[in-house]
Amino acid sequence: MQTHRTLSVFSYSLHVFLILLLFYYTTASGFGSMGPITASFGQDDFFCAIDASGKQDVICWGKNDSFSSSSSSSSFSSASVYLSDIPAMASLSGGEGFLCGILANTSQAYCWSPNGQGADLVPSIFRTIAYSHIAAGKDHVCAIRGPYYSEHDSGSVDCWEIVRTANNSLTSKQSILFFDESISSRVFKRVVSGEGFSCGGIREGGLVCWGPNSASLGISGVSESFIVLSAGRNSLCGISQLSGEVTCWGDIDWSIGPPNGTSFVSLAVGARHFCGIREDNHGVECWGSFNSSSIPKGSGFMALASSDFRTCGIREDDLVLDCWVANASASLRFVYDPPLELCSPGLCTPGSCGERQFAFNASILHEPDLTSLCARKDLKICSPCGSNCSEGFFLSSPCTENADRVCTACSLCQNSSCRDICGLHSTSEMKKLWHHYHSLVIIIGSSALAFLLILIDLSGDLKTDVYNYGIVLLEILSGRKAYDRDYTPPSVVEWAVPLIRKGKGAAIIDRYIALPRNVEPLLKLADIAEKAVREKPSERPTMLEVASSLEQIVKDGLIL
Repeated sequence: MQTHRTLSVFSYSLHVFLILLLFYYTTASGFGSMGPITASFGQDDFFCAIDASGKQDVICWGKNDSFSSSSSSSSFSSASVYLSDIPAMASLSGGEGFLCGILANTSQAYCWSPNGQGADLVPSIFRTIAYSHIAAGKDHVCAIRGPYYSEHDSGSVDCWEIVRTANNSLTSKQSILFFDESISSRVFKRVVSGEGFSCGGIREGGLVCWGPNSASLGISGVSESFIVLSAGRNSLCGISQLSGEVTCWGDIDWSIGPPNGTSFVSLAVGARHFCGIREDNHGVECWGSFNSSSIPKGSGFMALASSDFRTCGIREDDLVLDCWVANASASLRFVYDPPLELCSPGLCTPGSCGERQFAFNASILHEPDLTSLCARKDLKICSPCGSNCSEGFFLSSPCTENADRVCTACSLCQNSSCRDICGLHSTSEMKKLWHHYHSLVIIIGSSALAFLLILIDLSGDLKTDVYNYGIVLLEILSGRKAYDRDYTPPSVVEWAVPLIRKGKGAAIIDRYIALPRNVEPLLKLADIAEKAVREKPSERPTMLEVASSLEQIVKDGLIL
């Protein structure tokens, strides 16, 4: 009997090891600007992004809830708001309590809010017009005329207002506040909107602004061109086409300004904070009123979006969403986790990619039927090349027209060219260290296994062993300790179990590791952990049942 118990423990431990081994080896936008990810501002802020399915569907989330355009009617937030289908989008832009986008199939503008159940907030006079660029402000929208999928992305500007009615719903009307004779005769290449203002880069070069609050920005006689514009409520930032550095105007009372001498490729602006993606290593830099400890370290990003106090981004390694907060405790990060979905790294465009850009290759996602992330096969996503790597990685391959530069972990460095970058020892020293650590791992591992078997021999209450195993599994899945005072609640069981029981197991998955395209096995592991840590021992599975469940996951081929 004792031997059978020992074999059962060994069996499920082996299965866990195999599952985790396979798991680990599977491989800009701000308020009023346009991108593959965006956010609405206000008390009930929410984010939306274009997914990586190749259909350009839209997924949205807020306060640990999410919905997608593929579901006919899904719960969005704790207030039980429901949305109908959102059409496939070419680009997205967020205002206060609403979002806008350009339809992927027709280039027409489309705006919606959660309270309006997906109703189109574009005035009828503008609904049949094709647009190449769109920017949602606090309560208005401006868009540049012209087909979206055209290499001639410039035109005149139309603006309309978003009006809140007595019952707190939203409607729209043609704008008088944002009509300007001098603006209507200009040709724009890009546009951005904030609270009571819009600004645009004109075809001849330079920046002009209009609207009732535009004078407060202090923009006058700006002749420089900008590759990116991003607006906050009362501020505007742009990335210089010449230097790649950031210049800002308006209400920018910050203690820390943008880093000097650093070039950026994307921007996101919140109420009092600013974030950008560096050109060299695609890491994130933030400034303004911001808690620097909450910024993800070691990950490069392809796109960013900010609401008032939150920023979300699309990671470059795996296209997984990651979110963090400004001026708040680290525990809020887990209150606002995005869905575990892969998102588009950029916007689909026609023509060839420009200098220092590469065409994103969908084959890296390892989906046999996925050849492009764009709905049309003649389109591509052009992303900026990286030229360097984050700390702990070295550049092993430069950027080409079809692939970004490749960064390799310093632990895999085997020649002198990367040892200097990584600060590693020589080959002979590394061999000695590896032999030492290899021996140490074997000794510790063998001792731990022997100690575990002794404990099991001394134990009969196997339900306690199952409970402890469940806690370990939650720690591995979430990246959290069993008990950590930095989080609320501090217990990983009290935090994770309610989410799993609500069908939101994806919210507990650690977002700082590479994730497989198919996350179903991870959700099944979360279900096993939830059962193992149930309060009543009689409701917990036996070790044999746990081992059987793990074996079934492998048999079903879910990990592969």
